[in-house]
Amino acid sequence: MRRVQRISTFRQAGFYASLLVSMGLVTIAAIGLGWVYKGMVTRDQWPIRWLEIDGEFDRVSAEQVRAGVSQFVGGSYFTVNLSDVREAAYRQPWVARVLVQKRWPDTVTVHVSEFEPVAHWTRGRLVSLEGEVFTVPGADEIQGLPWLDGTDVQQSEVFSSWQSFNRILIPTGLEIEQLKLDQRGAWYLELNNGTKVDVGRERAVERLTRMVESWSLLTKDVAKRPLGIDLRYTNGFAVRWAAEENNG
Repeated sequence: MRRVQRISTFRQAGFYASLLVSMGLVTIAAIGLGWVYKGMVTRDQWPIRWLEIDGEFDRVSAEQVRAGVSQFVGGSYFTVNLSDVREAAYRQPWVARVLVQKRWPDTVTVHVSEFEPVAHWTRGRLVSLEGEVFTVPGADEIQGLPWLDGTDVQQSEVFSSWQSFNRILIPTGLEIEQLKLDQRGAWYLELNNGTKVDVGRERAVERLTRMVESWSLLTKDVAKRPLGIDLRYTNGFAVRWAAEENNG
């Protein structure tokens, strides 16, 4: 009976000794790792030496992006905060997408994509090719873009409808210069030849298609053009003609 007790006590002592040794090794390893990490992040080892800016620049320059982000790339490879660099790049006008990466051992790369404007939106804003609304200085002064109008809640609907309506208009060779969706849900548009079209609230695609199918008849007389077209009729539409510019 005593022999069993001695063996059990011996095993317990061995277990605790092994546990102490393991804990000691873990502590030493942690101290070592902490020392190594501290040396990496506090010394002038592995500093960022290169800041590379790339992208297809049209309305913003690589120099502008560099000036905006350079203050955030100091320190070492291990301490540079890529989120700060990314946010600084996004603050530059026209910047739509930013990809920031570190490349061992001393480089930070910033890849920038610009917004591609396709239309004006309300209150001095623009709409990108992807349908995103953005703001840049002097947006209203940009020429050659159609004007879309509606509430911010309607923006997505206005943008997608503008694309759909333009596709319907392809046979006429015309495009929408202005498109408005009012709060009642009625559509108004002006073509790039000056013709104004009152589409109404219902069956907009059907009504516009009916107008396009009759367009060759509407423009048969080259001496006059449709000044206004009201599509809010069940089986037809009303046309207001422009007066002849020359009577003789």
